[in-house]
This record gives sequence, C-alpha cells and structure tokens, in this order.
Amino acid sequence: MKNLLIKSVIASGVVLSLATITRPATAASFAVSIENAGVQNAQLSNLVNAHVDNFDAETTGYSATAFQWKDGTTTIGSYNNGLINNANQYGGAGGSGKYFDVDTNNGSKQTVSTLSLTTPQSYFGLWWSAGDASNVLTFLSQGKVVYSMTTADVVNYIAKLSNKSSYYSNPNSAFKNQNSGEPYAFINFYDVGGTFDQVQFTNVGGTGFESDNHTVATSYKSITGDVVTQAVPESSSVLGVFTIGFVGAASVMTRRAKKKSVLQLS
Repeated sequence: MKNLLIKSVIASGVVLSLATITRPATAASFAVSIENAGVQNAQLSNLVNAHVDNFDAETTGYSATAFQWKDGTTTIGSYNNGLINNANQYGGAGGSGKYFDVDTNNGSKQTVSTLSLTTPQSYFGLWWSAGDASNVLTFLSQGKVVYSMTTADVVNYIAKLSNKSSYYSNPNSAFKNQNSGEPYAFINFYDVGGTFDQVQFTNVGGTGFESDNHTVATSYKSITGDVVTQAVPESSSVLGVFTIGFVGAASVMTRRAKKKSVLQLS
C-alpha cells in the first residue's frame, strides 16, 4: 500500500507537471469588454496611473521607426511601423485630430505595429473604429505571448446585441452615419493574471486597423462595460489539476483496498 501511494503521488505529480508545461501561453487570463455605443474614451476614474495617447501631436503619414508615447516628460512607450491619419469617416475620436492605423494599402505593406511599454501594465483600452474581423491584438510579457484576440470576437458579440445598429457607422457629427457597414466601439483589455509590456496590432487582411485614444494603466478598480470574454484565473486551472491528481491517487488506493478485502474474504 505504501509503495502504491508513493507511485500514485508521483504519477499525480507527473500529470501536474505535464499540464503546467503544455498549458498554452495564451491561457485566458484576460477579460475583454466593450463600452456603450458612442463611448470613445476609457473610464479613467476606474483606472490607476492611467495614460492616454490621442496621437494628435504626431506627424501624419507612415514611419518605420514611428514615435514615442510621452505624457509630459514621462515616456510611456514607443511605437514602430506607425501610420498616422487625419480624422475621417474611418477614425479620429471626436471627429477631429488624428488616429493610429495599421494598413496594408499605404504603400509600406505594413501588417504589424508594436507598442513597447516602458513599465508593465495590467490594462489597455482603445477606441476601435471602422472595425472588421481582420484585426488582431496580441499582448506580450518579456517577449512571450500572454494573450491574443481577433476582433472577429467583438464583431460577433455586437451582432448578437439588441442595439447592434447603434454601434455601426461613425458616431461623430463631422462624419455622422458614414461607413455604416462597420462597428465602432471602445474596447477594454484587463490582465487579471499579471502584466504585459508590449501590445501588437496586426491586420491580417487587406483592410485597415484604425484606433484612437490608446489607454494604459498599472491597475484598475473593476471590470467595466459589457464583457465579451470572461477571464479564467490561472490558479483555477492549476487547482483543478491538483484535484485531478489527488482524486486519481485516491481512486487507485480505494480500488486496491477493495480488492484486498475481497481476497481476505475468499
């Protein structure tokens, strides 16, 4: 019995180790939500140490080296492969100023732009304008992917809402009701399991990935908006593996005990 218990515990440890090793790097430790239709900013009162980039101070056009994100004298991060456009029917919060874009049609064949942050953050938000299912957001920590989401998930979520039509077309007076075939929404990304230090914006199709009012925060008070993707804390999955391991060991011991009892009665 003692040897069996030791073997069972060892086996359980192997199961735990394998589960931990093979757990995908993109485990759902993020909660994703959207704000009400027409909202183009993060709920700053809900965020701790928040910073917002509206791109209005940047030079219009494409740059491979792009630009730095500064808040006063503080450097929040830097972008590469940056494309800045003047407000139009596809982007520009408030209907004025400038916005950030990843667009394969600008002559640069740009498909990915990366925001590298000076300090790890646990929240990121953006006004996603003229949205389509070809946009991908990927979050990394020390070079490793911690979460990735295709905006097709948001498109599908909005499509199921009773007020889905209120998310479609540019909501700003300067371009009111233009581009009615695409959604506009402010999206929140909450890392409930840790932090990230890079955000990648990828456009996998021949369209654009337009956004504005990029917002980061080191912490947050609660998850706001309508939840598109609910986070599953990593601790829950690990606890589940522990449970499976010990239940498995207990099951083997029980079967052995029953078998021994039957032999004694024979």
